[in-house]
Parts: sequence; structure tokens; C-alpha cells
Amino acid sequence: MTFESPRRTLGSRPEKIEVGGQTFSFVTRQRGDISAIYKSKETYIRIGETVKIHRDLALHRTMEAAGFPVAPILAEGQHNNEAYFIEGSLGDEHLGAIFAEDVEKEGLISDENFDHLLNVVGKFARAQLSTVSETRDFDAFSRGIWLKELCDELPEYAERLRARFEKVRGGAGSLPFVLNHGDFNPNNLYPAGVIDLEDSFYGPYGYDLISAISHIDSFPDSSEYEFFAKYRFTPEQKQRYLHNLDTISEEAGFPTPTHSKEDLEFCRAVWLAAGIPHTPKLQKYRYDFVIENFLA
Repeated sequence: MTFESPRRTLGSRPEKIEVGGQTFSFVTRQRGDISAIYKSKETYIRIGETVKIHRDLALHRTMEAAGFPVAPILAEGQHNNEAYFIEGSLGDEHLGAIFAEDVEKEGLISDENFDHLLNVVGKFARAQLSTVSETRDFDAFSRGIWLKELCDELPEYAERLRARFEKVRGGAGSLPFVLNHGDFNPNNLYPAGVIDLEDSFYGPYGYDLISAISHIDSFPDSSEYEFFAKYRFTPEQKQRYLHNLDTISEEAGFPTPTHSKEDLEFCRAVWLAAGIPHTPKLQKYRYDFVIENFLA
């Protein structure tokens, strides 16, 4: 089973919409540009192409039923020929913003806020282990991480990218395939749970979990780039995080994803590098990051 987002745009979006007696303000377009997110005081609405929204809603309900820490669904319906669903808020600030504030004030992420990361990741990981697939479809996984798209963007490195992915088949081959979030990083994590499920697909257990700690490595330090790193994890925090992952896996009787850490980091770096021509400086940085760290 795979979940892939279509990539057709729907034009401009109004700054505000009225749905069900509530006023929602525009937040962002979603990846693929066929749906958008709006926010009211305590809720969010996801609205767009009917097939896309219904698919996202079904996925959300699947993850909710499996015990993933996701926002509650409050309503669903149609508005101006588009589908929508409304979900409750999980908080005012995601962990990415909280970590950035820590670093700005104290120079590093606080123990208290790092514990929030460990807690929500632990809940997510245990829920993932209830979604184990009977098959390991690495071809579908390659589509989920946009490997073909990056090969098309970097044709001179396409053969090496595909060869490196073949090593992933071997290195991560012992890991069960589970339902992955697809963009599991602190900007989508709150102390109370996880948001933005639309990039989900089946892949090796550990892809999401390693992504949460390695995601920030694909961002430069310099503010000259369109987006840049506003926090970093200390070596001690990374070691503690990975130890927690191993403990969760061992307690459940599953292989530990840290043994395939470099393979999973490569897959994450591919996903982050592909399909971002609107940020050319960051795109070039991420191309170089993949080439220098995984293809050299």
C-alpha cells in the first residue's frame, strides 16, 4: 500500500475563508500545491482537491485508530467545490520553534524540551510497530522519498543515486515495513502529538525516527539561504535519542533501526533535496549535501 501526492496546482488562495460559521486564516499550501491549511483560534482546516483531501482524511483516521498521537478530527465536508476536514490544535508552537527559542536564549536545546521530543517520538514509534506490512516494497519506498525525481534533477549522479539506494535494500532489508509519516521532523511535532500526515507512505521502520534527528543536518547555518538551521542537537542528545530508539525496538522484539542509520539518513536527504526549485540556494546546498555525504 502506498500513499503518493499528485502534483497539480489550483491557483491562488484567499487569505481568509468562512466554513461552518468559523473564520480561518491562510497558513500555507501543502506540498503538491493542490491543498492548503488555514487556522482559526483553536482549530485547523485542510482544504483542497476532493480526492486528495479524502485520501488525507482516510490516512488520518487510520493513524488515529492505530494509536498514533495525532490531532482529533472535528468535522469534514465540502466547501466551494473542494473537500475539507477540520482538526483540533495540538498547541501553539511546534518543537522546531521551541528548540530555536532555546538555542537563541541558552545556546542549546533544554533537557525539558528535548524530553518532549523523546516522549512524542516514543509514542509514535510504538504505534508504528502496530502497522507492520507483510511485504517490503522498496520500489514503492523509493517513490515515497522521490528518488526518481532527484535522479532526473541530477542526471550526472543518477546511476550513483540508484546504486546507493540498492545498498539501502541490503542494509535496511531486515527492518519491517511500517506506515511512515514521511516528513517526520520537529516542525511537525508538538509535545502533544504529530501533524501534517499527507506525505505518508510505507517504508522501513526507522525512516521516520532517524529523520527526526537527522532532518536538521540538511539545513545550512547561514541566514543567506532561503531556510537555515535555527537549532542543532548536541552529540549527547543524539546519543540519548538513538539509545531510546534501540530500547523501544528491542523491547518490542524488532531489529534496531540505528544499525541502518546511514542508509535511512541517505533516504531522508534524498527526499529533502528533490523538488525544491523555488529555493535555489537551499536546493544547491542539499544537492551538495547528498553528493558529498553519501555518493563520494
